[in-house]
Amino acid sequence: MHNDGLVYSKIVDCLSECRQLISTSQWMSNTHKSICDVDRRMSEPMQLAIVGRISSSKSTLVNAILGKSEVVRTGHEAETFNVSWLKYGDDTAPIIVHFKNGQKQIVDRNNWSEWASHKGQQSLKNEVKYIEVTSSYEMLKYLNIIDTPGLDATSKVDSKNTIDFLKTVNPDAVILLFSKSLSEDSLKLINEFQNSETSMSFSINPMNALGVLSKVDMNWDIMNDKDPLKASEIAIRRTLSSRSDVNKVLFRILPLSALMGLSSSIITHDDRLAFEQIAKLDDKCITRLFISPEFFVKEYDFIELSKKHREELVLKYGLYGIYVCVRAIQGSTGITLSELSQILRRQSGFDAFIKLVISHFGDRAQLLKAQRGVMKLLEAINKDRVNVQTQEQLNIVNTIYSKVISIENDLHELKEWSLLLRIYENKVSVDDEFMREFLLISGESGHSAISKLNMADNASILDMVTYAADRHKYWKSKFNAWYGLSPTKAEPYSVIAKSYELLVSRLQNLNVEYEKAQRAIRIYNHYIYGKDSL
Repeated sequence: MHNDGLVYSKIVDCLSECRQLISTSQWMSNTHKSICDVDRRMSEPMQLAIVGRISSSKSTLVNAILGKSEVVRTGHEAETFNVSWLKYGDDTAPIIVHFKNGQKQIVDRNNWSEWASHKGQQSLKNEVKYIEVTSSYEMLKYLNIIDTPGLDATSKVDSKNTIDFLKTVNPDAVILLFSKSLSEDSLKLINEFQNSETSMSFSINPMNALGVLSKVDMNWDIMNDKDPLKASEIAIRRTLSSRSDVNKVLFRILPLSALMGLSSSIITHDDRLAFEQIAKLDDKCITRLFISPEFFVKEYDFIELSKKHREELVLKYGLYGIYVCVRAIQGSTGITLSELSQILRRQSGFDAFIKLVISHFGDRAQLLKAQRGVMKLLEAINKDRVNVQTQEQLNIVNTIYSKVISIENDLHELKEWSLLLRIYENKVSVDDEFMREFLLISGESGHSAISKLNMADNASILDMVTYAADRHKYWKSKFNAWYGLSPTKAEPYSVIAKSYELLVSRLQNLNVEYEKAQRAIRIYNHYIYGKDSL
């Protein structure tokens, strides 16, 4: 994942300067606490919360991301009533229960489900803040995952645990899950969440929130055998075309089968053998089997696979997941487990989901935290402003405020962020050409120069500099043409032109450093090994 050192260093330098200014100003307690909080958050992994109604596959999605079946307990009912915060660490380490009164309790890993689900510890619902769990999954080094209870769970305590946690912890980003279809009721979840008591301290917008339409595999029907992903994508576009309120909140809504995504990581040799047995059946028998999950697990004389085994397959893969594997085996002799896994990831929408999470959240982690940090610092400074009693104190407050504000001016990435957000909120109007190119240059498809310029992998530095300079010239001319007529209309052109200008400068500077490094390597090889000429 991308870690923007420039963003991090700018924030850290600003925090250091602010600390020096308030070192003797004990009355600025809010600002001092905020500086410590922002400094800590900038060095921590990004926090991503999974939020949704009950039985929307939240825990299954978390397990799919981690590639393990029972990291988080799953089931058909509202299993989760306590927040589980997954961090990088030992897979076998005990869990840590954090209570709302500040106390902690070390609990054996095997007892996690009793604390996280409705199966036990009911009396402690009101007392637990969250459960800390460690996993060795590499992504958790950069992105912590927070599994939450359903917002409309039968017990009001469950929903309250989620709201209270989000209000207190303020995660950096959110994935909002909808189940099976984008019904009017499920879309209300967005407004309910946005208008809840968290809104003062945590709100969602297209920069920090994605939507997931989960369980799309359950919409599949063998009688018409349509790709549920494609069908769901069409339904999503149709629904969102008339829902400006949703477009202002979520960057995108992706169709996904969390169950199939999970099964792609835990597929076994025995499962493949079972799929091979089914694949040998004729089309009539296969059609009969796949009419419904109930039909799939009936007793038949045409299949040797036991009823119990078929029940286990349905729970693990879902009916559509089994069908995908069977058809893949029929279409390719000697297909490997790895190939079946990749097909499941692709057909479930899981590959597209992970790529978007990494590009939209992971690669913007420092920027997300920086933007939130600037907002928190400004809020804290304004709280301390009311305690000002002397001109000297007022000067200190104003100086610190100016330094924090200057971060936004110094970091062009934050200007890109601000423009993107205003575009999503329909406060700024741009055409499709601008939007496509601005998403690229601002890092939506990746933060490498190749990705930002959408060029071939073998493009040279000269090619990249030439192209970026041409695009800078193009957008600068647009800015000049519009500035006299409408400064507001001209502003987006100024931002994108600056994005290309900075990219040209960074490419040229890096190329100089690269050539210096190459010369140092040649000198090293010549002196140590007698290789290469100087």
